[in-house]
Amino acid sequence: MINLNVGNLWDDEFLDTVIKWNDEFKDKNIRVESLFGSIARLTPTARSADRIPFRNWDFIEEYTSKVMNNGMSIRYTLNHSCIGSLQDFKSSWENNLKNTLQKLHDAGVKEWTVTSPLLVELLREMFPSDFIEVSTIAEVSTPEEMQWWIDLGANGVNLSTSINRNPSKINQIMKLECTVSILANEACLFRCPWRRECYNLSSHDSFRLDALFKSYPFQRCNEIRLEAPEEWIKSRLLLPQWLFEYQAAFGVNWFKVAFRTHPKEVALPILRLYMEQDFHGNLLDLWPTIAQLGHTVEPRDHTYISADKMDSCLNYFMVNGHKCDDHACFECGICASMLEAPQA
Repeated sequence: MINLNVGNLWDDEFLDTVIKWNDEFKDKNIRVESLFGSIARLTPTARSADRIPFRNWDFIEEYTSKVMNNGMSIRYTLNHSCIGSLQDFKSSWENNLKNTLQKLHDAGVKEWTVTSPLLVELLREMFPSDFIEVSTIAEVSTPEEMQWWIDLGANGVNLSTSINRNPSKINQIMKLECTVSILANEACLFRCPWRRECYNLSSHDSFRLDALFKSYPFQRCNEIRLEAPEEWIKSRLLLPQWLFEYQAAFGVNWFKVAFRTHPKEVALPILRLYMEQDFHGNLLDLWPTIAQLGHTVEPRDHTYISADKMDSCLNYFMVNGHKCDDHACFECGICASMLEAPQA
């Protein structure tokens, strides 16, 4: 079975569709097992408050109950990349955050996604039996790093997206006693220089405005890919049909599909493509757009890359053992060659 952990829109129509599709796709051995996300202004998170929904406690409790009654779970994200000063965090923890987390737990939240080691320790002390996973933002890419997190109290890990196409590193981490998940539709530039700052800015609730340094940094990455579309191929995404390939090769059963900051009209088509497991359309349809955040043109209106152009990608990495760590992109050219290859 392929287990999907998908972005939570905290929306009844979205949830009803997920429930319906779990039934529709049950014979294809793929289902949504958990919904990840957070509530605006309720807790710290890696998304600014203008990008995620606010919901009251009555809604949270009813929604969580409905999720659980349909065999899924809420995986609440406390994945802010910076907890601020120790003084501020201590004050927040003692005066508000600890009580809020207890209230979420009482409502049925028993799974958490965390970036801070301190928060892992505190959550494990509060909830000894809960599932705690390490966020992709923590960039765990070696078994040594993961073992540290296990020792701190974590049960699972979302692998650093930097190793999504590195078989040897995935295999090494799979030897540990932890639940391993891979973010399937990774959208960031490969080796992005803005990645850490981007998460920090969101964690500190920065809005993306054109008046503020030209919507820093989203305008930068959009403009780069409009000029160099091979960067879409370089991004560490997995095509929907690769999920079972990864399961067979590495034993990975969990995959994360991201779109939680977008409306259901954007999110649901992406989820369906991954549940259908056979995608041959425009590669850009697998990512939620950030055009509105970068105040740029919509990339999908200007760029079409057939997913079939990536047919050779698995062979490069899984069979031939190509390692991006051993090459500089400007010397390698594999991804650019995929883009330029004639369509079969």
